[in-house]
Amino acid sequence: MIRFAARRLAMAGLLFVSTTSAQAQGFLGMGDDTPTPSVSLQSPSINLNIPMPVNSANLTLLLAQAGDGGSLTALKEAKLRRYRQHLQVALGSELRQFFLDEEVPLVEGRGQLSLGTDFRLTVVKQLGDMRSEGGVDLEQGNMEMSGTFTYRLIDAGGRTLQEESLDIDRLRLREKYLVRVQRGGNQVEDTTDQAILNLLSTLSGKVLARIDGDLEADELRDLVRD
Repeated sequence: MIRFAARRLAMAGLLFVSTTSAQAQGFLGMGDDTPTPSVSLQSPSINLNIPMPVNSANLTLLLAQAGDGGSLTALKEAKLRRYRQHLQVALGSELRQFFLDEEVPLVEGRGQLSLGTDFRLTVVKQLGDMRSEGGVDLEQGNMEMSGTFTYRLIDAGGRTLQEESLDIDRLRLREKYLVRVQRGGNQVEDTTDQAILNLLSTLSGKVLARIDGDLEADELRDLVRD
């Protein structure tokens, strides 16, 4: 009986020493306690091609909206600026919420990691119907998006630690549009602009859904540890 009691005490002592040793290693940084690295978000690079109106009455109206000295090129550039800003805001909002949920510290300037994003996008009109009836020119169809998205995780020294690309065609992004113009351009209904904005909003959510596994806190810790 005394022998069994002594054995139990010895085993308890070994367990205590083992536990204490493991705790000491963690305290001294010898365990797997890598802190979550801070991340900074680079401004996305966005190259975007968009269609211009194919309805002559609507084109005339759009040029009039551009004002004196307005041109098709100036009008297109103004729209491109708006679309780029919309995508930048939408993606930034998605990323900030994601990293907040992951408890990954976001910093301005330079973080331990920087996330760079690059879009090469083309929006095309797939014309479904174009006709004139009752003094109204009608055009309707689908806006579709194709291209590539690339993200890079870069360390503080400028070294790319991870890079992946996504074929946007695989996301099958499509949005209906409608253009209705009264003869003479007095009245117009054009959902093309909103359709493109909707596509860009959907794009930001879908690309994050494809890459979020690589941006989780555990993955980032593994990346800086390696």
